[in-house]
Amino acid sequence: MKNRPHEVEPPPPGPRHSIRNRLLRWTTGVTGCLLIAVIAWNYLSVRDRLEAEAKNRATFLAAGSADKIDAKLGQLQGLVRGIALTLETQAFAVPFETVRALQNAALRDYPEIYGTAIALLPSMKPATWPDVAPWAYRNREVLEYHNLDGVDHPFLRDDWFTLPRYLDRGVWSEPYLWQNGVKMVTYSMPVHRMTATGREFAGVVTCDIALDWLDGFLAELPLGEQGYGLLMSRNGTYISHPSTELVLVESVFSVAEARGNRSFRETGQRMVSGLPGVVSWLNWRNGADSWLAWQPLKTADWTMGTVVSKAELRAEILRFSWHLALVGAIGLSLLVLAVWLVARSITRPIIALSAASGTLASGNLDASLPTSRGADEVAQLTSAFGMMRDSLKRYIAELAETTAARERMNSELRIAHDIQMDLLPKTFPKAPERTDIELFALMEAARQVGGDFYDFFFLDQDRLVIAIGDVAGKGIPAALFMGVTRSFLRFELRTDADPGRALARVSKELAEGNESCIFVTVFCAVVHLADGTVEYANAGHNAPLLARLDGRIEWIKKPHGIAAASLPDATYETGRFHLAIGETLLLFTDGVTEAMDPEHRLYGDERLASQFAAQVTGTCRDSLGALIGDIRDYAAGAEQSDDITMLMLRRLTPSVAEDQQTMHGCLQMDIANTMEALAASLDRLEAFIEREDGQPRLAYVARLVLEELVANTINYGYDDQEVHSIRVVFSIGPPASMRIEDDGHAFSPLADAPEPDLATPADERAIGGLGIHMARAMTASMDYQRNGNLNRLDIVFLPDSPRP
Repeated sequence: MKNRPHEVEPPPPGPRHSIRNRLLRWTTGVTGCLLIAVIAWNYLSVRDRLEAEAKNRATFLAAGSADKIDAKLGQLQGLVRGIALTLETQAFAVPFETVRALQNAALRDYPEIYGTAIALLPSMKPATWPDVAPWAYRNREVLEYHNLDGVDHPFLRDDWFTLPRYLDRGVWSEPYLWQNGVKMVTYSMPVHRMTATGREFAGVVTCDIALDWLDGFLAELPLGEQGYGLLMSRNGTYISHPSTELVLVESVFSVAEARGNRSFRETGQRMVSGLPGVVSWLNWRNGADSWLAWQPLKTADWTMGTVVSKAELRAEILRFSWHLALVGAIGLSLLVLAVWLVARSITRPIIALSAASGTLASGNLDASLPTSRGADEVAQLTSAFGMMRDSLKRYIAELAETTAARERMNSELRIAHDIQMDLLPKTFPKAPERTDIELFALMEAARQVGGDFYDFFFLDQDRLVIAIGDVAGKGIPAALFMGVTRSFLRFELRTDADPGRALARVSKELAEGNESCIFVTVFCAVVHLADGTVEYANAGHNAPLLARLDGRIEWIKKPHGIAAASLPDATYETGRFHLAIGETLLLFTDGVTEAMDPEHRLYGDERLASQFAAQVTGTCRDSLGALIGDIRDYAAGAEQSDDITMLMLRRLTPSVAEDQQTMHGCLQMDIANTMEALAASLDRLEAFIEREDGQPRLAYVARLVLEELVANTINYGYDDQEVHSIRVVFSIGPPASMRIEDDGHAFSPLADAPEPDLATPADERAIGGLGIHMARAMTASMDYQRNGNLNRLDIVFLPDSPRP
């Protein structure tokens, strides 16, 4: 420390004891309250959780037990159906010995079965069977046999025989006590026999099941000391119950009637309704608060019920809470003792440090601190206070300087942002009186200044330049590079309106002295508003989107070059496409497709194309507003990672320059590479000549020459399926002339066209060359040049050209 520390008088005993006592009181009080709160919260939460668990347990055990009983009864049903199916498929031509063997095998394989019978109508008994109703049954461990038939066939009136007959399906009987006191239930399955009159009821196949195994199964369920399981029939009769005096004697409704308990009766109605359920239940056997859950069986019209006691769970929770309270009380006592000992050792130096720190807190950063003795935490705290004081003094001085510098930087950034935005056009379009186009653009920088830009301006009445760019990087350097690129691009396009050549010159200018290796992607286009021809070049930029009149969305992907300023000798190809009236073009930067949501998933080309197709019917301003809104919704608050710039252009009506194409004896046409477009252009050429010149012969010759040459280009000039534009300029003269330009394969009609063999008969002559030969013969001169990727053919017509 700069100043020599001085000794601080020790505080009197009173305050020191006061701090220690307050510490003990707070520790005891807060810890005790927390302990009580934890015990109470634990009791309540565990109670509720265990009660919910008991409810779920009762429901689970009811459903699980029902499934197990269903599985067992289902096996027995399958056995009965198998015997019935065997009789039906073999038309009862089964020997009686085989039937008896099947019955005995069923008794041996299924210990739950008490007996099984095949009871037939007397008229349906096979002639070889001695008995009408053979019944095999189990007498303890011995298998015995009995014929259920009597003098007047009494079994024909029993429920186990009549119900399957008239219901024509398998039926479980009501449980009953057999003569020997065994609880029984019978499953009967009807069997049929084909007779002369058709398929008729022949009898039933049954199995009698002893229900003693159900009592053992329910007794083994893990339901606690006060819980139990029960099984009821479809009319509420108890099939199995821990109170054996109720079994097969009482039903849930008779018990409810005897006790005068209406809620008990309502619960019984719900239990036999065929739907599962669970209710809070007061166990009428022992008065314990419980859960009652039930689940109907799928095989028989029975209901499985389970009762789980809440009282047992609450007693267990209370015992656990008392143990927790005892452990907590012991822990609290030990904690109070430890706090007292620690407080006693640290209060004296803490009070001394507190007195000195109060002086620092008042703002006197030159105040001295007490001398730190030893190497304990209090001594380290005293040293830390000294370092904090000195650091705080330095920080305040540096903060004042940094704040001033930051304010200057923010002011400069605001000015740079304003200058950058002033460079971008804000009137859409710049000539508001024009009604032939609709145009709108927007830019949202990721920082105060960005590297994106858009631009548009008119070269003349007919040609509109649109451009968009994205400088690699952000901030002031990118903004400066953006401004230079925009200025170079404007100058070069006004010097030479070919976008490819203009971009090449801009790239060369930017690459010279580019020590920072900054590059920029640019898409620029010259739109001929008269006929919709768009000439464009792409320096590494995102492919624009084009919305056609028929709803198709196209990507303008080719040609595509490297980013500008990358190489000083970079060249760029000029591409062409046609923008019809009502079609819309969208230019954008990669900040659109690379916008990310909070999970860092990209917005992507597919979503942009889909949203563009959905929003393109609105105005350009509304469409871009909807697109930027969808991008924000997709980002869902995630930080913008790159500048977002978009420009949208729609051609509305023919430009006034289209009428000027036919002024001063000159006609300009851009013909798509289709025969339909050529036919329309031929009619337009002929009408123009007749209106301007009035010479039918010139109109005929010019039409024939144009048709032969352009048709040849359409048929043979292109290998792809893309749309190309063929430009034709016709002048009345004198002399009348025509220029044809296309971007097809290099082909000179003067040197490359084959000479026709005029001496050979027409039907034996090789195809090709005759049309071009006629065009050359009917014109004064033809001059061919190949400029870059363009074919240019200049034609001069003979004066007063004769008709051939």
